Amino acid sequence: MRQKLIGLETFDTYHLIALICTFVFIIAIPLIGSKIYNKKKKQNFIISLISLAIIQEVVDYISRIHFDGLNYAEDLPLHICSYALIMSSYALYKKDQFCFEFSYLLGVTGTFFAILTPEFNDFDGWTMYVTYFIHHGVIIAFPMWNIFVDKMSPRKYSIIYCLIFLAIMSIPVGIICWITGGNYMFLSRIPNANNPLLFGEWPFYIINCTIIGIVLMLIAKLPFDIKKILFKN
Repeated sequence: MRQKLIGLETFDTYHLIALICTFVFIIAIPLIGSKIYNKKKKQNFIISLISLAIIQEVVDYISRIHFDGLNYAEDLPLHICSYALIMSSYALYKKDQFCFEFSYLLGVTGTFFAILTPEFNDFDGWTMYVTYFIHHGVIIAFPMWNIFVDKMSPRKYSIIYCLIFLAIMSIPVGIICWITGGNYMFLSRIPNANNPLLFGEWPFYIINCTIIGIVLMLIAKLPFDIKKILFKN
């Protein structure tokens, strides 16, 4: 089996370059979308963006399989970011309300910390390193398009809807973790990342993460609530 990338650290040169490129991408996508007034051209651009999301996933999985084969404990698309990628792509194309809410409230907040504090000991080569940041950049950029181009906003009970969805998904995913020894949705053990928001032992860190996640979703939803109060008349 080939050796994973070693010697990487939070905010080292490689990480800073990746962060700069990712944030430029996140800012540029909705900005470009707001400048495209032709409906057909805008739709074609959306299809190109979704194609990018699909291609990076294909490249990532080819790289994983070529590296050490398909590992059912690590390589199944069962993390929250995997759901967020699919749902953000669908929301970008179909303007689906719940998919937008999930990808914004959970995808954007969780992904923001994921790109700041990756699990650096988990990269199977540089291809996976690059696709990791493309993957997470897409998750943030697509909801930003929904907000600034499509003028979408979360509903009143959107946080509750997201929590119900996660609770339902945790049941089959937890069973898969038990069967494969995996750590999907980080249900089995705390991730090995330099993240101050992740602390505690199993299963209490799951409770901690849930509470912190709710707080982050409330913060993400707050600007929309303030806007509704200020402009309700």
